[in-house]
Amino acid sequence: MKPQWILIFFLFSSVSYGIDISPSKNTHPDILQTPRKHWSIIPFADPKRIDKANQINFHKIQSTLKVEPNRLSLSSLKDSLTTPSLRVVLTIFNSGRRTYTFKFPDSQRFDFRIRNASNEIIYVWSEDKEFLPMVGTTILNPNDTLTYSEVVAIEELDQPLQPGTYWIDSILANYPEISTSTTLVVEP
Repeated sequence: MKPQWILIFFLFSSVSYGIDISPSKNTHPDILQTPRKHWSIIPFADPKRIDKANQINFHKIQSTLKVEPNRLSLSSLKDSLTTPSLRVVLTIFNSGRRTYTFKFPDSQRFDFRIRNASNEIIYVWSEDKEFLPMVGTTILNPNDTLTYSEVVAIEELDQPLQPGTYWIDSILANYPEISTSTTLVVEP
């Protein structure tokens, strides 16, 4: 019986000499060396799935632009005691059933420009503005609206207004897919 124990002891001791215990050997599992496609500490937190869930369906977002006044008379501007101005209002409506999150790289939320009948840009609202470099988000719930408005004195325009039709284009900052236009008629 003792020779069998000695044989078993000899076999196990020779196996232990065959194991490499080198400190230079990589002992980490392969999963830590090459990341898996969907590996995450939090279940179902795949970045591609999160991005897909946060995508905005631009077909469900409607934008409207209103300018007050939308008809302007140059003769009445000369007689006015107050500083003549334009009020530009951009409204974004979510007609979908999902809540959408809009992300902005700075404090700017919208922009607009005014073009004359020759399609020349005579004013860009954001051109002389500085925006805080703060990342921001805005949440738009289903059947809810976002409204952005700005008042611009007519004397701030790069060119004086002449009789004719002007186009006012507006976009939601960081989302060129959400844009709209309206007209401003200037009468003599």
